Amino acid sequence: MFTNLRSLTALPLLTAAAFAGEPVATSPVAPATTSGFDITKFINAAEVSYVGSFDMDFDNSVGNLDTHAFQASAFISKPIHFLGDWQFIPQISYEAMLMSSNGPLQSLILRDEDLHEIEFSLYFLNMKDTSPWIYGAWVNPSLATDFQGITGHDIFLDAVAAVGYQFNDHLVVGLGAGALNITGDTTFIGGPGFVWQPSDETLVALYGANFRATHDITPKWRLGFEVRPNGGIWNIDTIIGDANIDYSNYRAGLTSSHNLAGDLWLSYGAGVTFGGEINLTTMEGSKPFQNQLDDLESGFYGFVGLDLKSW
Repeated sequence: MFTNLRSLTALPLLTAAAFAGEPVATSPVAPATTSGFDITKFINAAEVSYVGSFDMDFDNSVGNLDTHAFQASAFISKPIHFLGDWQFIPQISYEAMLMSSNGPLQSLILRDEDLHEIEFSLYFLNMKDTSPWIYGAWVNPSLATDFQGITGHDIFLDAVAAVGYQFNDHLVVGLGAGALNITGDTTFIGGPGFVWQPSDETLVALYGANFRATHDITPKWRLGFEVRPNGGIWNIDTIIGDANIDYSNYRAGLTSSHNLAGDLWLSYGAGVTFGGEINLTTMEGSKPFQNQLDDLESGFYGFVGLDLKSW
């Protein structure tokens, strides 16, 4: 028999192909104490967090970029069963991304941007206790805007499908594929994922561009290492009119989580950013300021958050 913990492992595997971003993988299912996977080390029923990225110099010109992201997300329902073994789980999230650019060209082109994103994520899971196979999909419509006039260009849609296989009580391997920005300049992506728990205290997972490893020092103190993408796409009003601002990088660093009370945890961490890019893209697909913007050098980041493991 396969335990109900497999419903938790499916959530990270649904994002196996999310190389350009990461939907927040959370779960309204209470942490289980039986043997097998404890994916609640990675996922939350609700969370609020702040992530700051600093001193990312522009490769092509003098200046640098700082960003401040304030994020909140929560599942709004427990799993809803339909069509036999399928489950549907809705989630809502909000992010405010505040960008501050320094440099004569960047200050003129980008200015200081206050960006907002509201997402309504839909998770679909299919599994049976008598089968090791897991199937799922993630559909993510969102409003990403500077609120300086909302049009259809501010609506974005992403979708990912994945399949996973549980080999034993310690290992699940999956493969995912999806499409990002379906309503605009669509990007198709694909990639593997796995969740491996060699012991009760240690958990390692790879899903797309996301890698996380944690180890429980005590039942109330967890240390970890993460590599994950950061950023997004927003439609904004610019000096050239309606355009998309596309900002992305990766962050790698150490994390620490402490149980405050019950299912409430305090998490924080810091590290370096790398592989950063930022561009303005017109609705026709051109990037008129690519020579002035484009690549970002490495910087550093820090984050702090409150995580609720179950309702």
